[in-house]
Amino acid sequence: MEHRWGERVGVDLPVRLTANPFSVRHGRLTNMSVSGASIKGDFDLRPLSRIQVVIELPHKTRCEAPSIAAYVARGTKEGIGIEWCEFAPAVISEMLAALAARPYMRLRRPEATAAIAMSRLSAPLLKHGT
Repeated sequence: MEHRWGERVGVDLPVRLTANPFSVRHGRLTNMSVSGASIKGDFDLRPLSRIQVVIELPHKTRCEAPSIAAYVARGTKEGIGIEWCEFAPAVISEMLAALAARPYMRLRRPEATAAIAMSRLSAPLLKHGT
């Protein structure tokens, strides 16, 4: 059951997760909303673990990268689902507003390669009626 308060927006951003000062992991932010996000990566974090999510934006240096407090809501095969400790953190709100202003910047899901191959193979058959 989904408990999201905002619209989920697809993104593809590199992030660093810090559970404690000696545990830093890298992953990819795949989607986000004002209440949480989904992160792909190889993590061994338990649900309700408190983490810091650092979004590594390409135009900022590492010391200026935004850091957001969150906790692990669930684990999946591909990564983890998180919820922000603060509802609609300023950094996330700004990013979502920028994506809403530029809908063409949203991540588009690529078509399945099998579907493309099938359409290419069946197109000549449909075209010639055989």
